[in-house]
Amino acid sequence: MNRRENGLSADAYAPLIDLVPELADRLLTVLREAGIAAYALPGGGDGPDVLDHVHVDAEHKGEAERLLHVSVLRDRVAPPPERDEDAIFAEIVAGFGETPTDVSWPDEENLGPADAGDDLQDGSGRLPTARVVYYSEGPVGPVKEDGDFPEPDEEGHYEPPPPPPLPTGDPASRLAWLCLVGGPLYILATVVFRWSAPGWAAFLAVAAFIGGFVILVLRMGDEPRDGDDDGAVI
Repeated sequence: MNRRENGLSADAYAPLIDLVPELADRLLTVLREAGIAAYALPGGGDGPDVLDHVHVDAEHKGEAERLLHVSVLRDRVAPPPERDEDAIFAEIVAGFGETPTDVSWPDEENLGPADAGDDLQDGSGRLPTARVVYYSEGPVGPVKEDGDFPEPDEEGHYEPPPPPPLPTGDPASRLAWLCLVGGPLYILATVVFRWSAPGWAAFLAVAAFIGGFVILVLRMGDEPRDGDDDGAVI
């Protein structure tokens, strides 16, 4: 077997890749320059599809793989051709409205002019005419034979009862609240505005506060508000 070496030797070899003879010889040269032993064995058969089996020094196989991708295979991968964006846009505009020939769906899913509706048979691409319905301002519903609308069914219609009136309170409770709030407010006003209040006025303010508080507590009572209700009274 015709074994092609790169002029270097190693104790053990490991298979690296199968390449066409042209690239295999180039890889042997690159590996020789890097100081890595390698050889290539021609594959069996004849023809342009025959590949050479490249073996490299087992201790430097990782470095050989790096050199393979950097120095040999990178030049064989052609970059995609650059296209002008204006030319691409012009192609899209030129093909707008055309029926594609290479489609991936079955033929029975293609819609013909008869399936597209009468308004689209002219091929203009316009949407069908919309139907606009105007409703009258009167009630909507079934019409009786005489042309009048039936009266609305009031069965099951719920109307909430009117709310109860707000509690006004008896005169004693209102007087107690007035004393409870007015006494402290009078003392606070004399302090804030620096009024010189007589002693009897301050005494009456304190007495009104205490009296109003006592009256409200006594009027709360311990009996339930409802006759037979044993619930808590707050």
